[in-house]
Amino acid sequence: MHVATNYQDVFDHANDAIFIHDEASGAILDANRMAARITGFPVPLLRKMRVGDISARDRGCDGLGALAHIHRAVDEGPQIFEWWLRQPDGSELPTEVNLKRIITDGHPRVIALVRDIRDRKQAEERLVAREAYYRRLIANISDGIAILDRCGVVRWVGPSIRKVLGFREREVRGRSIFSRIDQEDAARLAGQLEALARSEGGEANFCCRIQHRDGSWRIHEGSCVNLLEDDCVGGLLVTFRDVTSRIEAEERVRQRDLELSHMARLSTTGEMASALAHELNQPFFAIMNFVGGAVRRAQAGRLDGDALLEVLENTKVQAERAGRIIRTVRNFTRKSSYHRETVDIRKIIEEIAPFIEIEARSRRIRVRYRLLREPALVDCDWVLIEQVIANIARNGIEAMSDTSQELRQLTIATHLTAAGTVNVSIEDRGHGLPRANPDRIFDAFFTTKKEGLGIGLSLCRSIVDSHGGHLWATQGGGGGAKFHFSLPLASGDAHV
Repeated sequence: MHVATNYQDVFDHANDAIFIHDEASGAILDANRMAARITGFPVPLLRKMRVGDISARDRGCDGLGALAHIHRAVDEGPQIFEWWLRQPDGSELPTEVNLKRIITDGHPRVIALVRDIRDRKQAEERLVAREAYYRRLIANISDGIAILDRCGVVRWVGPSIRKVLGFREREVRGRSIFSRIDQEDAARLAGQLEALARSEGGEANFCCRIQHRDGSWRIHEGSCVNLLEDDCVGGLLVTFRDVTSRIEAEERVRQRDLELSHMARLSTTGEMASALAHELNQPFFAIMNFVGGAVRRAQAGRLDGDALLEVLENTKVQAERAGRIIRTVRNFTRKSSYHRETVDIRKIIEEIAPFIEIEARSRRIRVRYRLLREPALVDCDWVLIEQVIANIARNGIEAMSDTSQELRQLTIATHLTAAGTVNVSIEDRGHGLPRANPDRIFDAFFTTKKEGLGIGLSLCRSIVDSHGGHLWATQGGGGGAKFHFSLPLASGDAHV
């Protein structure tokens, strides 16, 4: 069944305002109800008006401009543009106009579809304001921000680049980041970006040296996120910051700690001077006896080859004993730069053991070891970890000065944990930890010794922390104190 269409009803009830114009003069020949609603003028009155009468002239919208648009629609085809209307109360309304030439009742006309775009304009203004706001934020942050393509070429860079590296934005855009990065760092960073570009949404952290515009080299660290598939970004988003001052400060602190550690080791050795002299005196006295006896036997004509060989073997044993003591002391007190290496924790304990046992023997204390049977590799500075063990052990030895001789025992043990660390514990049978706030023993300059400086345990905690470990203390099973410290196992050795 054919249903007749009443085009007048469609015209009147359309959601958009519709105006019919004379193509030559631009006069309004007709308008619908929505046109009356958005202009504020009734339809009969609109049919007597021109476009300039309902337009905001101060915004560049007048009759001549409207007529020019109408003529272009006739000569060039459909036109779409923004136009401001002025309502009877003086308020102004932004609209979008779509002009098109039509033939109606055999006469050429121009139809104008006019849509209220207040909401859209407000949204655009909010977006512009928000963009300006974020641009001001980006311009004033201390971090640099940039968008790179997958090859490391800068597609966009924030204005903060001027503060961070001294360059203007136009000096950086379109250039490869690797032209200003240290060659060694550039090779590593290129590999990181290449891998990141294959991981959608992936993130990577980096640290590299970048040349400032003034020619100086600065250390930067930052992060990079793969947003290549994000329509709004379409690249690798990089944020970075200058950490040169922090790195230099950390290096100064590290050097200060090394100096302090060296002083503490020298102080420890000085305190043990009497015990060391006694310990060295024994092998040297034995050597003198062996050699002196051999000389007397030789003078008496009673030194045959077998007897001489026995003297030499005994002398060698005592010389090696003295050599081990001297080597241990020399290694312990040597001044060296911070140097990490992968080493078995058992080897460190075995190396420092003679040093600990010298002090223990002088005070008639037994030292027991409960070490792992298998290697436990850690990345550490050998001397500094030796210092931690030696310092805690000496504290334990001194703490047992009032303990009955039969109970005096120091136990050094190691074990692995499920957290991928190796724990070293040193337990004594001394007077135990302070009852009030025992963790204070790790504070700088806190000491229970009459002549102590109070830097030992504080320094130990600092050393362990710098290795990514942890140092703490508990009450020992025999009434004394038990100190523990953990160190992360080296990569590939994290097992239990």
